[in-house]
Amino acid sequence: MKTTLTIFLMFLVTMLYAQKQEEASIKNVLTAETTAYMNRDYDAWAAQWDSKNEVSFLVTNAGFRSDSWEEISKSMKEDMENNSNPIKATLETSDFDFSVNGNQAFVIYVQNMKLDGQDYKSYEVRNLHKVKGKWKLAAMVSSKIEE
Repeated sequence: MKTTLTIFLMFLVTMLYAQKQEEASIKNVLTAETTAYMNRDYDAWAAQWDSKNEVSFLVTNAGFRSDSWEEISKSMKEDMENNSNPIKATLETSDFDFSVNGNQAFVIYVQNMKLDGQDYKSYEVRNLHKVKGKWKLAAMVSSKIEE
């Protein structure tokens, strides 16, 4: 009985550790994508996306929605070229909820951006696919929190 319990506990600890590693990898992708956007670095931003497959993009407060990588990519590249100065804001993220199942992950979190003395808080939703062992964004929703 002790052996069975020990094996079960070792399995449980291994699974929890693996889940935490996946969550940390996912957070790294989210941070890299946002940092690249704020730095106006299109190539670094695009590298975080699974551009080979169908993607979805929705920013409710900007009125932008698309499920075409070509359209999303073009719009983001134009935005970064036309507004090339880095965005000097601080970002804080919190309240992460993860659902990871094999090569797919779904994440909901809160993002607080401080810019020019103003706070902008939003709910962020991301869907990611694991492509060749690396997490890539497949969908995003950003929706401002009205306070």
